Order: sequence, then C-alpha cells, then structure tokens
Amino acid sequence: MGTPAKSLREVGGAPQKSEGRASGARPRSLLLTSGPSRVRLIALVSLVSLAAGTFFLVYVSPFSPLIVGGAAVALAICAAWLRKPVWALYAAIFVVFLPEGLVPGQIQSMLNRGVLLIALGVWLLDVITRQRRIVWTSTTLVMLGFLVWGMVTLLWIPNLDVGTETLTQYALRLILYLFLIVNEIQTEETLDGLMRTLAVNGWIVVLAGVGTVLSGRYQLGTRLSVLEMNDNGLGMSMLVTLPGVLWLVMRAPERQKALRMLLSVAYILLAVFLVALSGSRGSAISWLVTLALFWFWKPMQPWGKLGLLILVVMVISAPFVFSITLERFADQEGGTLGGRDVIWEATWSLIRTHVWQGVGIGDAPYAVVPYLEKLTKLYGQNRDWRAIHNPVLTIWAETGIPGFLLYLSILGSAVWLFVRKCFMPSEPGVRPLVSYGALISCVFVGYMLSWIKGGGMEQDPSYFLMLALLVVPVCLNLRGDDAAGSNLQNVESGLR
Repeated sequence: MGTPAKSLREVGGAPQKSEGRASGARPRSLLLTSGPSRVRLIALVSLVSLAAGTFFLVYVSPFSPLIVGGAAVALAICAAWLRKPVWALYAAIFVVFLPEGLVPGQIQSMLNRGVLLIALGVWLLDVITRQRRIVWTSTTLVMLGFLVWGMVTLLWIPNLDVGTETLTQYALRLILYLFLIVNEIQTEETLDGLMRTLAVNGWIVVLAGVGTVLSGRYQLGTRLSVLEMNDNGLGMSMLVTLPGVLWLVMRAPERQKALRMLLSVAYILLAVFLVALSGSRGSAISWLVTLALFWFWKPMQPWGKLGLLILVVMVISAPFVFSITLERFADQEGGTLGGRDVIWEATWSLIRTHVWQGVGIGDAPYAVVPYLEKLTKLYGQNRDWRAIHNPVLTIWAETGIPGFLLYLSILGSAVWLFVRKCFMPSEPGVRPLVSYGALISCVFVGYMLSWIKGGGMEQDPSYFLMLALLVVPVCLNLRGDDAAGSNLQNVESGLR
C-alpha cells in the first residue's frame, strides 16, 4: 500500500509542472530579475555608467571605464566580505600562498598587506556589531610576548630598518595565522573553506610546475625552477597545502568521493614528480617521511600505500626523474649539509658573544658574516649577508635567551593544544578529531624536517600556517549535541 501512495504523489505532481510550462511561464533560473530587484539592478548599472563617464571627463584615458569597473568590483567584494568576514580571511591566505612570480612581486606584496588589513577590519567590525567573543590562545599570547621582546631588541640593533621590517613581518604573521584564523575558523563550514583555499593554492603551484615542464623551459639534468619560486621552496609549498587536498576527500559526499580521491592521487603523483625535478634534498626527505607516516594512521593509509606505489612505479619506469636529486645527495655540493655546518659553527660563535640579549631581531644574517669570514672564504655576489639556515640558531642569535625561550614556547604551546584537542579531549561529550590529527601531524613532522635547516624559515608564512593548523581544533565546537560538530564526528567515525 505504501508504494502506490508514493507513486500517486509523484504522478500527481507532474501535471502541475506541465501546466506551468504550458501557460508560458519561463523557468525562474532564466529570468534575470524581477520587480524591485530589476529596478535596483538598472539603477546600479546606470550609476556605474554615469561614474565611468564622469571619471573620463576628469581623467582622460582609454582605461577610465576599466578603472571605474574595477572600483565597482572592489566595492562589491568588500560588501560581500562585510557580510561574511571569513571570506576576506580566505582571500588573504590565498594571496599569500600564490607562487612567487605569478603576480609581480611589488603588487603581490601590496595585495598581501592590503587584503590582510581589510580582513582584520571587517572582522573587527563584525565583532563590534554582533558583540562576538574574542578568542585568545596560549600560542597567541606567547607570540605577543615574543613581539614585545623583539621590540626591546631594537634598542641595540645596528640596522634599525632591518629590525623594524622583520618585526612587522612577525606582527602580520600573528594577526593572520594566530589571531584571525583562531577567531574565524570555528565551525565545520569555515574549516572546510580554509582547506578548500589551501587546495586551490596547492593546485595552482602544481599546475605552474607542470606548465613549466611542458613549455620546454626546463632542461633535463638541471634543477626545476618554477616562476620565481625558490627551488627548495617548491616542494614545501605543495606539502603545506596537501592537507587541503586530502581533507576535501575526507569530507566528500559519497557521490563525489571517488573523483576527489582520484584528484588527490594525481596531486601526490605530480608533486612527487616536481619535487624530484627540483633537486631539493630537504623537500624530498619531507615528502618521503610524510608519505611513510601515513602508514601508521588508519585514516591516512590509502594515501600512504598509493604514495609508495607511485614512488616504485616512477623509479622503475622513469629513474631519470630522480637523477638530479640523487646526485645532490651523493655530491654534497658545498660540503657537508651544503655548507650549512660552517654557517652553524659561525652562528654559534656569534651566539656565545651575545648569548643573553642577541644582536637584535632580523640582524643575525648580517652579524654572522665577520664570524663566517674567519672560518671560510665567502663566495657569491652578496658578501654582507648570509642566511643561517637554522631557525632556532637564528632566533637565539637575534633575540638572546629570552627570545629563544619565547619562540620555542610558541611551537610547544601549539603542539600541546593540538595533541590535547585531537587525541585526548577532557570535556564530556566531545570526541577526538583523530582523522584531522593524523593528517596534520604527518604533514607537520615532514615539514619540520626541512624547516629546521631552511633559510628564513623562522618567519616564513608556511611555518605559521602549520602552527595555525595545530591550533585550529581548540576553537572548533565538537560537542555531540551541536550540529556544528556532528558532521565532523561522523567523518571521524567513518574513517576509523
């Protein structure tokens, strides 16, 4: 009896739809607008046209209409960001992780800071108008303490401009990664949006690399250079955006899971291929360790197995892809660790001279040069500056023991919050985010193996993004009786 009734309801609905089409009514999706909406649209178009004409009279240029149109688009975007401040946050992250050279450097720098300030502004306005609570984590507070001590070191730094610029960079990292992300990524929707943004950034880097190879700008046997990106930074850019690609698979509906899984495998395949061509030893180690760690977590095992299969197939079918990386491992060009051991020895001498107060934030690459000259002959065009290639030694040399302890405390507090929230929640009714924890912990460990010997990595956006991903679970509402956390918990149950 139940089936005929259902069929009758389905049949009964069909004539109504047919009558609608027979009467000449067009589907709503084909109508541009109607009523008051049409009036507003006409008024808006008229206003933009009037503005374009007026602007042309003031500023005579064939680009006048484009300038007015761009301003109108910018206003529309700002209006959308005012309604959804988290969209401005996504935009700020997207701009930061665009590959260098895709946009002219000066323009990208202006965009980075401009979009970040807008994101901060619309969030503050949202907090004031809706009386939202501001979240402070221990990681954020320790970072504030580090910035305060960094300001103190400006009192004895010989190059005040360098110190001020470095301090500004740290302040921007604090605002974007440890303040805005913490306060705006608090639901499953916003977390998905963050991961989606990272996935788009990752695919842009991958496609840029593939485009470089296919265009003929790469010669086999040399290190792959993509746009203006650092050769060693290519693999790390693809690694820190990997969580976004894999998270979209974990959160995919059943009908989309196969396609997204296929895309994630393609991403890993192309990333491994590009890392091998780049010749970056650090990136190769980071990717190999990350894929190996996937084997130890059940939610990540499919990618661990596929990653190993990809490596085996590539080694057998195209061993030449790994030739440049293997040569750099065998040759140890520049000496042990690429000459980093000599730089670290010189830096340690610098630290012993300024053990408590440091030489001033941002000044270590300059202050280490005289110590380095005593150990080896300097090569290259720039003999006034040398990257130390060790964030821990760099921070100690610049800020002394107080800054060194504060900086390590930033990392330590982020790791502790991550472990406590993902693997051992103490609140009743809250289930651990084991799948998220497995994904981020694997990528984080792999990333840190390259971070520890990277030049300038102490303030790199990728490092603070990893810190933000560690802290994010603290702010997510994961109570079983709350809809904001229920779907995430269902994902956790399905993946285990």
